[in-house]
Amino acid sequence: MLLKHIKCAGVLLGLAAAQQAGAFTLWGPVEAWQTPDLDYSSPAGAIRYYYHFVEPGADDHEPGAPKNFGEGSRLTTPIVTYGYDDTFLQYFGTKGVAAVDSAMAVLNALPSYSRANLANYLTDGNEQVNYTAQALELLDIKSTVLFLMAEHMGLMGETHVWDLAGRAKYATPACAYEYFTVDRNYDPITYDPTAYVNGRLIDFFIWDGCAQAVNVGDAIEFPADTGAPRYTSVATGGGLQFGAYYLGMTRDDVGGLKYLYNPAHYAFQSLDSNSVVSTFTSSWMPVGTNAITGISNFDGLIGGAGKITFIKVAFDSLLNPGFTPITYTYSMPFVTNSKLTQVKVSRTITQPDVLFTAAFLVGAGPPLMLSDFARSGTIIPTTYASPGGGVTPSTIAANELITLNNVGPIYYNYDPFFLDSLNYFAYPVFNWGTFDGSTNTPIVYPQGSSLAALEAEVLQGGAPLPISPWAPVVTTSTNTTTGTGAGGGAGAGAGQ
Repeated sequence: MLLKHIKCAGVLLGLAAAQQAGAFTLWGPVEAWQTPDLDYSSPAGAIRYYYHFVEPGADDHEPGAPKNFGEGSRLTTPIVTYGYDDTFLQYFGTKGVAAVDSAMAVLNALPSYSRANLANYLTDGNEQVNYTAQALELLDIKSTVLFLMAEHMGLMGETHVWDLAGRAKYATPACAYEYFTVDRNYDPITYDPTAYVNGRLIDFFIWDGCAQAVNVGDAIEFPADTGAPRYTSVATGGGLQFGAYYLGMTRDDVGGLKYLYNPAHYAFQSLDSNSVVSTFTSSWMPVGTNAITGISNFDGLIGGAGKITFIKVAFDSLLNPGFTPITYTYSMPFVTNSKLTQVKVSRTITQPDVLFTAAFLVGAGPPLMLSDFARSGTIIPTTYASPGGGVTPSTIAANELITLNNVGPIYYNYDPFFLDSLNYFAYPVFNWGTFDGSTNTPIVYPQGSSLAALEAEVLQGGAPLPISPWAPVVTTSTNTTTGTGAGGGAGAGAGQ
């Protein structure tokens, strides 16, 4: 059994209490040691056992795993486009589009991250509750998209403040294990490891499934103040509750973006496959929109993009199928031969970077699986390999497919007592909605669904919810946009 270097837990907490700050967690590709028995999504996208079977949450399938400081992945383009395909438009309609657009507008309203004053952002009270929506188990589309985009930009949440880095049997009893527990949470000011998120001390206990014949262990986070909300950051997938909505991004979410995308934060990274590098310049210069040909598959020591701007583009509808390719250009800081230069990049896309779709996301089991959403993207590893085997930052490709579940509301039945429409264990399991803190009636999806019909179903049973005809969405886009890697990019923000 490991005895050396063990410290008193009270000492560790005392050191953590010395810095009442906030923190963020980074992510990237799953490493070989981040295995399913330590409750990572390994391989990427696999189920995290604890957060699916023991404590169900939206973060049960993750695109990667938490990283040590300096190892986090990020986007390398300052402009990310998004759009909707016919399946999304059919189910969610114009109101669903407006909900996603409003999430993008929140992100576009952020200043250049490196200049952001963290004191301007909430630490507590960012997640509010609409009690009508809570009673009906509605999940807010806008807030869900805010989480997904925070993740897409490279942030993870409070289920990775503490992680297991090792788990091994050490004695003859069947469930006698020892563990290495690591802090994957970093202060946005000092960049030191910390146990605080948005000013709240986060403690942990180690859960192990051995007694239930499950070969999984995990360090489970909880606030030291047991009366405080368990999660605060938007980047925490399991933080958003039924009936809850986010007012915006929290201090620590913005702090993580400030670290990742600072133009002075240089990391050896690759550009995505749609990008072509032309010339290097020795000063900061505006970039034109002329066609550029040059180096593809470029990588090197580049600075952060400054800010990510999300631009809505037309993709597909019954009136306008297909997509017109878009080319935009930008510049980024680049270090070569120990000197700061500029790299000019041209990027052409043939569909929106982030595409929102809708599909049936209920698995046949066993056991039965129900997912609110699914997402798939690409991680581009750097070509640099550390001689010592250390992890280097990867690039998050701008493209991501996001699919929202379009099957619902759902009855949950099981044998032998809950086997018909009058005797069910739970209903609705979840339903998409749009709501806020006003007295406005929550919007229920699919488009045209009646809130009164849903209330009748919840309270006493009733007819299935109606689905109204599809209403087309008209969007406009330009063929060429420009931006700079050091600032906020360019182009119009998302419409509402």
